[in-house]
Amino acid sequence: MSLESDLTLPVVLFKHQGHYFALEAAYVRSQGSVLAPEDPHSIVAFSALLNQAAYEFSVTEHYLELVGPSGSWWLGLEQSADLVELAIADISALPVSLQARRQFPALQALAWYQGQLVSLLDPKALQQLQVEQR
Repeated sequence: MSLESDLTLPVVLFKHQGHYFALEAAYVRSQGSVLAPEDPHSIVAFSALLNQAAYEFSVTEHYLELVGPSGSWWLGLEQSADLVELAIADISALPVSLQARRQFPALQALAWYQGQLVSLLDPKALQQLQVEQR
C-alpha cells in the first residue's frame, strides 16, 4: 500500500442539478440556511456563477460562507453540503486540453467519491466570478 493511498483532502461536497461539486474545506467558514443570514442580498447563487444566464432563475435555500483574498462571501446552494474526505489517489488535475477549453474557470480538477464524479472548484476563481457579477 502506498502512502498516497492513505492521504485524503477534506472538502465540502454539494450537489447542483444532479452533479457533484466540491471546495477544499479550508476555504469554507460555515454553512447555513438562507432564512438565517444577516444580509440575504449578499448571497450569490452557485447556479448564477456556473451559468450567467441562470442568474434570475437561481434557487438558493442554503449557503456556504467562503473565505478568500477579498474577504468572506456567501455562496448560495440548492441544498445543504457535507464535509467529506476525498482520497488523494482519486483526484486528477484537468488535462491541459480541457483546461484550455473549459467554459467555467473555477473548475480545477476531477475526482471520484463513492462512485460519483466530483468537480473540484477553485474558491479563488469562484470569488473572482462573484466579484465580476456584481
